[in-house]
Amino acid sequence: MTYLGDQGDISTGFASAFLLIFFSELGDKTFFIAALLAARNSGVIVFIGTFGALATMSIVSVVLGSTFHYIDDALPFRFGGTDFPIDDFAAVCLLVYFGVTTLLDAASDDGQQSTDEQKEAELAISEFSGDGAGIMAAASTVISTFILVFVAEWGDKSFFSTIALAAASSPLGVIGGALVGHAFATLLAVLGGSFLGTFVSEKVIAYIGGVLFLVFAVVTLIEIFI
Repeated sequence: MTYLGDQGDISTGFASAFLLIFFSELGDKTFFIAALLAARNSGVIVFIGTFGALATMSIVSVVLGSTFHYIDDALPFRFGGTDFPIDDFAAVCLLVYFGVTTLLDAASDDGQQSTDEQKEAELAISEFSGDGAGIMAAASTVISTFILVFVAEWGDKSFFSTIALAAASSPLGVIGGALVGHAFATLLAVLGGSFLGTFVSEKVIAYIGGVLFLVFAVVTLIEIFI
């Protein structure tokens, strides 16, 4: 029960997961997939399918991260006479890696990365079959969207960052923050993701995301020694 976290730990896990997921998903391939699908299908149906896939992926990530944590607790690695929290240090390394690579990509990006993400999204939905009216057509669209987004999201940056956070923070807080972050990002995509670039710079979003990865890496590292 202690690993589930007290109120403060849950709040920290929620805030870190929400911020990382939200800024990681803006302008991502799955973001453009949702935006493009919403342009040709019911926004509500696309939101249900997209968020369902992302929520499922978040749950899988949290389970993996929590399992890693429990294994580390059950079979602790001792270094210098003290327990060495492999799960926490692995989370720090993963967050630092994503932070550095995100910042480097942002610094060298001339807008091509966003264009590439959009092209990949267009390619992914080129054979999308969801269309039509009625309950059966709506169900088909939800299922097709779910599968499309789930496959696109597997192994993505947000997938591994959720695993890292769940390994070092309260799983309840992380799953809550991840779900809310995905919900907000998906809602923006469905409501008008294609117009987001008119008001928000992709480079700025990438810089914010990269800095957040590094900030939470430092926070996690500090918590190890407190």
